[in-house]
Amino acid sequence: MKQNEMKTRMKRCRKESEVEQASRKKKKVDCFAILPDDLLLDIFQKLPSDVLRYKIRFVCKRWFSVITNRILLDHASLILEDSYGCHMVRLMDICEEKQGLKMKEQYLEIPYSGRIKSWCDEFLLITDLDKQGSLYIYDLITKQGSFLPPCSTSCGGHYGCKCGVGLSYDKFKGVYKVVHVFFGPEIQCELLILKRNITSCDSLKWKKINSPYYTGQRRYYWDDPISIQGRYFHWDVHCSKYLVSMDTVKERFHPTRLPVFDAFTMNKRYFLVEMGGFLALLHKVSIDMINIWMLKDYQRSKWENMRSINISNNLCSSFHTGNALPFPVTCVKNKRYIIFRKPGSKTGLYSYDLKDKIIRKLDVDIDPSERCVVPTTASSCFEVGSLCSLNQKG
Repeated sequence: MKQNEMKTRMKRCRKESEVEQASRKKKKVDCFAILPDDLLLDIFQKLPSDVLRYKIRFVCKRWFSVITNRILLDHASLILEDSYGCHMVRLMDICEEKQGLKMKEQYLEIPYSGRIKSWCDEFLLITDLDKQGSLYIYDLITKQGSFLPPCSTSCGGHYGCKCGVGLSYDKFKGVYKVVHVFFGPEIQCELLILKRNITSCDSLKWKKINSPYYTGQRRYYWDDPISIQGRYFHWDVHCSKYLVSMDTVKERFHPTRLPVFDAFTMNKRYFLVEMGGFLALLHKVSIDMINIWMLKDYQRSKWENMRSINISNNLCSSFHTGNALPFPVTCVKNKRYIIFRKPGSKTGLYSYDLKDKIIRKLDVDIDPSERCVVPTTASSCFEVGSLCSLNQKG
């Protein structure tokens, strides 16, 4: 009896020991978890930007926050694609260094030939120029894609300026939304809700929503929307008083009044660009003077005149082309550079330094047939003080 009892106790001890060892293994210390953000940031900054942007950033929420808000917000990105669409496109990363801006080029092979209409986080929304009404969603990280179901009402094909198509992110529901707005003959709008698994979109259905009641002076013309924070869409409908805007989270349209400037009309004299998580309007008030307005309050259409820039001082003649204003493409986040593209046959990208008031041509060749596609990041934020401080210095 004593021997049997001893064996039973020994087995029990072994089991308890095994359970305790297993528990200790599970409680292994995560070395990265105990590192402060500053040290983690130093490690991340030694990695290539494409690895940070498309791989490391999505490991966990903390890494996503550190990389997006502390590193990537200092960068700008754009995709260069042929106007007619193609499989191979160029991804350009623009980062700030002591000597100025540095361009890094990477080729992306997309397994679908079409035109990129919108870029939100890691997803591209692509429309086919040959197949009427086809929309394709592609994940830059997983390299997977899927065709979306046909729209509930035909707009005649998602090409040219017959309709507006955009991809947004609803952070409250954790879903992406495809917005489709068009005339038929009245304005119509519909939404398609996408979850993270984009490989199974066949069962999804478009949902009709209330449409905007004001569309400006050109009834059948839609530019690609300027997307802000992955949530707000702004369409330039070539009106001197309004933009057509949409809050894709609330799924409501809103006429955004343009800033009031009595001396000059806004019609055909302004360009829109995303600047650090806000909508910026660059208003050409003369041949060489541009005012920069920032939309501070979406609901009240409240704009603030941040500063004026003179594009005639210290500018090379190859950039300034008289009445043809170089148009803004993107901005280097939280810093001081606006990226312009020169129109015409001898096109190119130029950076304007808001602090030193200097124009520099960027080291990248662009064909006149290529178009620029800029991303929107759902988590982007902006410290307005950075631009205000430049305004005070300027």
